[in-house]
Amino acid sequence: MNLEDELSRLFEDERLDVPVRPGAELLVVAGARRRRHRRNTVVATGGALTLVAVTAVGIALSGVGGGRTDTLPATNLPVTTIATTAGSETGLPPVATSSSVPPPQSSTGVTSVPSVTGPQSASHSPSRISSTPTGSAQRPASTDPTIGPTGWGRLALGMSEADAVATDELDMSEGYSGSPCHRYWLRGGGTPVDISPTYGVARINAKPGVTTPEGIGVGSTDAEVMAAYPNATTANYVITAPVPGNPNAVYVFNTDPSQQIFSLRLELTTHNC
Repeated sequence: MNLEDELSRLFEDERLDVPVRPGAELLVVAGARRRRHRRNTVVATGGALTLVAVTAVGIALSGVGGGRTDTLPATNLPVTTIATTAGSETGLPPVATSSSVPPPQSSTGVTSVPSVTGPQSASHSPSRISSTPTGSAQRPASTDPTIGPTGWGRLALGMSEADAVATDELDMSEGYSGSPCHRYWLRGGGTPVDISPTYGVARINAKPGVTTPEGIGVGSTDAEVMAAYPNATTANYVITAPVPGNPNAVYVFNTDPSQQIFSLRLELTTHNC
């Protein structure tokens, strides 16, 4: 038997057959899909890394100064890029390569860097002006020594509630009470002011030490009141006198059994308080 016959006999021996296990073709297809998936992943990752590298270089060149437009001297900064081509069929990722990418040169030899926009530059924009007015500082309370014939301090009989509040004469920390009229209190004196929704400021009680233009105040006697206001009327320790120069108002004096005035107020002749 020659060599050729011996080799033929050996190759025809069934013991040299390699059996293929069931489902082998499915394993081959699955492996091919895995390699394709790895290839796509490498391509996407490479593109993202390239974008990050370029953005980082741009921020570095801009000085990260929130929109600065200063010019910087030309430099050769190395930019690392990732190849976006797929690797071999073995599934290995592509190898990163480095290249020096000089920035574009201007005719003057310096590089003009555009401003960086976005959240960094937004913090340097001018503040918005609120549409709500801040208003002026509260004025001092009046120290007017007389009450009448039309009001006291910056308060006037018949003034609307809003206008009365705007005078800064009322203690807004106390708020108001009562209905239908609202009762406020004067700042620095603690005496009440009644405001009608229909007639406006209806009553102003005088602070301690405040008198009428005729000199009547707390401590005055009933006789002094009647002498100053001959047309006044008396009932149940209350003296009501017309206000000289204002036919729409009266003075109301409260007296005690000793016939002395202990409080007084200026009020409208007609109101619902």
